[in-house]
Amino acid sequence: DNRIHNNVNRDKSPSCKVSSVIRPIKILLKTAEGQDEEEEEWHPRDPAETTPQLLSGLWFQIAQAGGMSKGESVTVLYPSMEEQLNQQPPKLLGSLLAHLDYCKDVCDHFGITTTLAPHKDSKSGKIIGFTAKSFRNPKSFDNGDSDGDDDEYKFDYDPIWDDGTDFDNLYKGVDDEDLAKDPYPEIVNRVPDDDEKIIDTTKQWVQRLMSDLGICPFSPSATQAGLPIGPVFYEVSRASTVEDMYAKYWEEVVRVEQQSEKDLSTTLLVTPEFFMDNVELFESFCNTLTQPLTTLNVEDLLQLVFFHPHWSFRDGGDRATQGQAANYARRSPWPMINILRTKQVRAAQKGIPTGLVYKQNEKTLDQVGVHDLETMLRLRDWTGLDDKKVNRKEVDALKIAQDVQETGQAQANDRNLANDKTPVANRVVDKKQVEEGDLVTVMCQALEKRLGKSENSTGPVALTGPEMSVTSMASEYLLQALDEIVRNDADSTETTQSPAP
Repeated sequence: DNRIHNNVNRDKSPSCKVSSVIRPIKILLKTAEGQDEEEEEWHPRDPAETTPQLLSGLWFQIAQAGGMSKGESVTVLYPSMEEQLNQQPPKLLGSLLAHLDYCKDVCDHFGITTTLAPHKDSKSGKIIGFTAKSFRNPKSFDNGDSDGDDDEYKFDYDPIWDDGTDFDNLYKGVDDEDLAKDPYPEIVNRVPDDDEKIIDTTKQWVQRLMSDLGICPFSPSATQAGLPIGPVFYEVSRASTVEDMYAKYWEEVVRVEQQSEKDLSTTLLVTPEFFMDNVELFESFCNTLTQPLTTLNVEDLLQLVFFHPHWSFRDGGDRATQGQAANYARRSPWPMINILRTKQVRAAQKGIPTGLVYKQNEKTLDQVGVHDLETMLRLRDWTGLDDKKVNRKEVDALKIAQDVQETGQAQANDRNLANDKTPVANRVVDKKQVEEGDLVTVMCQALEKRLGKSENSTGPVALTGPEMSVTSMASEYLLQALDEIVRNDADSTETTQSPAP
């Protein structure tokens, strides 16, 4: 029997719970005399109870199998998931296997030298776990000239590629002056060895761009974010293979799933050694993370935002151009995956349209300029933004909110409806319509907080950075909508008063 069953020794932190308890499974083996002999087969048990926890366990199995030799395997049982895995029709199992097949397109060894298959109980025939198996032959990586160098692959003759071209010296003799000059400085401390240094630099970037420039309206600081405000969790992964990154990503998803908003509002997973120089491959990988949100019913738990040093928006607008400053809203020192709580994302979307945030960011970043943004990104130094903090009070639409923030009350003229030129008939609005108007609600809540009129209020309270940002953009959007209504009304009046032909 060539089967090798390895124990899974995963981190037993709250984000990645794996039981050390194993149970025997009776199997029948044929002896040399042809007699049935009963033997016990031992497998580790994973206490996964949710889809993210199951995926965390499966990707750990797959990543582990990547280091095995041909014929070796690891089987893990998922007793708490048996009912869902065996339901008819096989909704979870089908979606799960389809997702894993989709991921094979970007994997390093899964689907090539590693497989994953459901493991069935020999008596009941029910799926009780999964087996990851390796078909990797280490000797196949040695072409005889590399002294066992595993990085050298052995290929058969290819008439297209094997035409005598010396690729190592293809550009020999080409002067550096003939190549395009990089107008920007070299990257400082490209990938530090110290994880704390990476986290510290990332926090500086978040503070300067996301918070001080207001690029993320819901991040008052590098350590606090979300609705409601909660701690930001930073994690560094040194994974360089796709399989290892999948395992780490789902481990962090489980962390978000198992901790409360008060303890963890959002997670920034920093991946400094994962597709650092290839944004296209990074995006392909990211697409496989967004795909299961709906198919595996994870969309109610989390939403994702991705960052990369070379990120470019793909919405077909001006931002899609490589040099546009607005791209720096997503250009971070290292590739990053931002794991957001769906509940908080939906609350934010109710407060302000996403498109309006992009528009405001585009305007803000254009004022800084591409050259300065790229230079700061490479030098890991954003002190040049000290005098460029966004002042939301300069927005004309926030005149009342500005009065309230500075003096604690709105100016009498601003609150006097006698100056309101809106026709009386148009001012009669059903209260329900106002309450359902999310942007109007944002404005009302901001005023109530500053005036100390909100529920359970003990007095006037200053608005936080993200609250000011959201209120400002909501007011600007409302004014734009009102201007359009006025223009349409004027056009309608002019058409009505025009003499008939």
